[in-house]
Amino acid sequence: MKVIKSLLVVFCISGFLFLPIATLAAADRDDARLERISLELNKLQQEVKSLKKQLRATRQQQAAEAKQAQKVAADPQPEASKPALNRQELNRFVSEEQLYLPFDLDVPGQAFVSTGPYVGVPVQYAGSHLVVNSPSVNTDVQLLGIRKNILKQLLAMNGEIEKEPYHSHLLLSGLVEAQVNYTNNSGVGNRGVPPTNIDVSSVALDAFFLGPSEWTLGFIEFFYNNGPPAGSGFTVSNSSVFVNKAFITIGDLLVSPFYGSVGQFYVPFGTFSSVMISSPVTQSLARTKARSILLGFQPQGKNAAYGSVYIFRGDSHAPYISRINNGGINLGFKFEKGKFGGNIGAGVLANLADSVGMQSGNGTQHFEQIVHRVPAYNLRGLFNFGEHINFIAEYVGASTRFNPNDMSFKNHGAKPWAVDLEATYSFYILDTRPSSIGIGYAKTNQALALGLPLARTSLEFTTSLWRNTLQSLELRHDKNYAASDVANGPIGATSPGNPCSATQCTSQGSRDNAITAQFDYYF
Repeated sequence: MKVIKSLLVVFCISGFLFLPIATLAAADRDDARLERISLELNKLQQEVKSLKKQLRATRQQQAAEAKQAQKVAADPQPEASKPALNRQELNRFVSEEQLYLPFDLDVPGQAFVSTGPYVGVPVQYAGSHLVVNSPSVNTDVQLLGIRKNILKQLLAMNGEIEKEPYHSHLLLSGLVEAQVNYTNNSGVGNRGVPPTNIDVSSVALDAFFLGPSEWTLGFIEFFYNNGPPAGSGFTVSNSSVFVNKAFITIGDLLVSPFYGSVGQFYVPFGTFSSVMISSPVTQSLARTKARSILLGFQPQGKNAAYGSVYIFRGDSHAPYISRINNGGINLGFKFEKGKFGGNIGAGVLANLADSVGMQSGNGTQHFEQIVHRVPAYNLRGLFNFGEHINFIAEYVGASTRFNPNDMSFKNHGAKPWAVDLEATYSFYILDTRPSSIGIGYAKTNQALALGLPLARTSLEFTTSLWRNTLQSLELRHDKNYAASDVANGPIGATSPGNPCSATQCTSQGSRDNAITAQFDYYF
């Protein structure tokens, strides 16, 4: 019993001793569990923070997309990421503007060399756009308009155009023109004028460069001379190439209507628009090419006034010292009301003696001192009724008489003038080929010394069987000055019915007829 009691006392004492140890062990296990739980909670908290961050980013992206969607809904301008829509927008713009825009659709806004339409000749034309013979006047305004359309398309395709100096463009265009003609000079063909001829009547290569600034552009036109060289009748031995026009223009019609040009170009005295193959008599009398400075304004509204002023040194001069002594003013108003529209204007030139027709005789330039200057003025109008009928009317004339030693008519000082009237009707043949038929009447007075006829009647037909081409046929009847008329002036300015000797021009009093077929290819 004593032993058993001793064992019970030992077990009791051991139990009291083991209980704290077991309690401590259990406490250790609980601490470890709590530590693990704490680590897991920290991990979950990090994951929750990451999820919250992703959620905020997703919400921001959704808000940005919703804002962009609202912007697109408010502005239906096509985005660059939607090429099909861009192409549709481009086609719509070209259809509305009736103008082919010469730039590479795959690299808008980048520097490149491309080809474009010959200046002044819309590739797709109808109605009032049917005046196809480019008069070579106001070329800088035409180029400013072309560049404005190019910039508008680049804006439509890219959303914005990067600022300078990242886009310099060189657009090359040109013309090759062939003619076949028959001329009946009332039996006077023995004066060296062939009754029939095949000729390359015109070749031109234009270089139109833009940028890098959106305010600057330049233009160079290389032309070729199809006439025979001096002292030779062998035409193909000439074919010389020369710079016809070269100028710099500063302006941006998207920002301001004002612009300026400096260089060699035809000054804006007259427009000389025509649908005929033959140059209008107004152009032969008064078109003036010079190295000039010009300032002008050209608003872009449908109903707006426009104008320009220019100065230059002419090839003729009244004082003993040649200096800047010529210039002029050109004013006009374009309008459109319903199906009726037009462009009317007037101009003044300080000295008509500097015109190409008076300074060039048979390809030879004559730099001369004249007794006094002869101012000239111009009146013009181009009207369209609907999409098919157009009228052209233009007058140019000297305001005073030339001194008889400079230019005379019937032994008196000449006071030349000319008027050109044309009417056209445009239509389509074979459903898609734009065509026109036109009739014209022209008259001159006291212009025998310039080799011009007294009166001219013309009939023409023009079509476009292939894109970038024109096919034309013209019937022309000229009535020359009377055989009793005599004149003196620019020596060498001859025509079949009006030969000029070294001192005097006379007329045969004949009537001339001509048939001319022409094929133009523009690129």
